Amino acid sequence: MTLDEAKFILGAYRSDGSDAGGEVFAEALRTAEHDPALRIWFERSRAHDAAVAGKLRQIAPPDGLREAILAGARASGSVRHGWRRFVRAAGAAAAIAVAFTVATRHWPFGAGKTEAAETEQLARFALDDMANGRHGGAGEETGVLQSWLESAGAPMPGAGQIDFGKLEATGCRTLHFAGREVLEVCFVRAGVQFHLYVFNRDPSAAGVPSAGPSLLARAGGAAAVWADKRFDYAVVSAAGLDAVKRLF
Repeated sequence: MTLDEAKFILGAYRSDGSDAGGEVFAEALRTAEHDPALRIWFERSRAHDAAVAGKLRQIAPPDGLREAILAGARASGSVRHGWRRFVRAAGAAAAIAVAFTVATRHWPFGAGKTEAAETEQLARFALDDMANGRHGGAGEETGVLQSWLESAGAPMPGAGQIDFGKLEATGCRTLHFAGREVLEVCFVRAGVQFHLYVFNRDPSAAGVPSAGPSLLARAGGAAAVWADKRFDYAVVSAAGLDAVKRLF
């Protein structure tokens, strides 16, 4: 099953989880379990659907409308007014739902989010990929960056050490997250395995998160996240927070 096929199927998954046992969703759910980007998209999609459903549940039909419909009653003045109130309420709720859909589906990554929320998402993506990704990547540029990263006491790189286009073109492992290209470079320092993720930033994005790094410990490992004007960075390791701290 391709990622597009899995997305298409999961788009029909009910946000309350009642489809979890459905055969039609089984393979798509397994695909999401093993693909971090798809899993993040699926979680966001369910949250969005739940929020829209909550807005629609706020619609209150006029008293007696159901009984009037079932009885086949003619549209009396009061029922006509009831229908009008219902149509106005439904229209308003639909407008809210549509507006909410447009906003949440099309906001770029980072818009309307706190720095802490963005940091959490970058760290979570990196930790998920570390655990489930197919790691690797070659090329002279990758080798040079690995040598830098593996040097004892070398600082974590910034924009001056990253030529994103050349790394990508010469074989560095490339991923995608929230519409952004991401490079991964694996390295070993003092016998500990690390994974560095470099996220391309939108040049038009306003502001830059604080220099950091922000340190986060999660199940399965730890992460440090920082940024400059060109890139966001995350470095992760299964060796834990102390190992990550020693890089800085």
